[in-house]
Amino acid sequence: MIGPRETLEWLEHRAGVRRISSHPAPYFNRALELDDKGDAFVAAYGRKEIKGFVGFVDLVGFSARVVGLAPVKVGEYLKPFLCGIIDEVSGCGGLVDKTIGDEVMFVLPDMEEDGGTPARLMISHLVRGLHDLQRRLGASYPFRIGLSYGLQFVDRVEGKGYAECTIVGESVNLAKKLHGLLGDEPKDGISGGFGVLEREIDEKNFQGILELIAGFARPLAYRIVGGETELIGVSAARCAVLFPKVPPGQWQPGMKFD
Repeated sequence: MIGPRETLEWLEHRAGVRRISSHPAPYFNRALELDDKGDAFVAAYGRKEIKGFVGFVDLVGFSARVVGLAPVKVGEYLKPFLCGIIDEVSGCGGLVDKTIGDEVMFVLPDMEEDGGTPARLMISHLVRGLHDLQRRLGASYPFRIGLSYGLQFVDRVEGKGYAECTIVGESVNLAKKLHGLLGDEPKDGISGGFGVLEREIDEKNFQGILELIAGFARPLAYRIVGGETELIGVSAARCAVLFPKVPPGQWQPGMKFD
């Protein structure tokens, strides 16, 4: 995984790999609620089920765009996209789990229950950062995002000469499937899908997270997809489609959104 040292340390602590005595991330939300900020975190050692956001970002029409190109040219095209995504995710305390060609999987763990910064506050910054990154890269880099929030299981995969944390759970599967809500869109720009499993997140909390991701003063708007939409291979989910408020040609850096 690629990401900030602090987040990796927290993940290893939750996986039961390395115990540390105090939370490595800043306390923005619960500092006044905890007499000893370290107690909740230390008590969580080895409790491998966590909450968090999982996202998959890829480029619409990537295969057609690079057909016939030499590998070095494909690499040159992909580099600003991959580096940009990694920088945005790391800057918000998230982790890039893997890159496969034009697809990036990232995880933004929710450390609130351990006294850390709530992930739903950071995801708002991350989504805006991804929007602005796409606008800077331009029409040759149309983004497609699948984003979910829910429970995950973190474990350690080890063998001779290697060791790696892995994160699994149905919320991961859901994030991947959400690309299916978009069809062939966007042709340019940035669009996405957000979802939560119905058994994990109720309607009120789903709406609350949506408002932070795509609400007032955010570059993306949302449209909730009704219950008639079913994603093959995942349990019942609450879903929404994300789309930009401002067309690519009208966007300016630092633009405010009503």
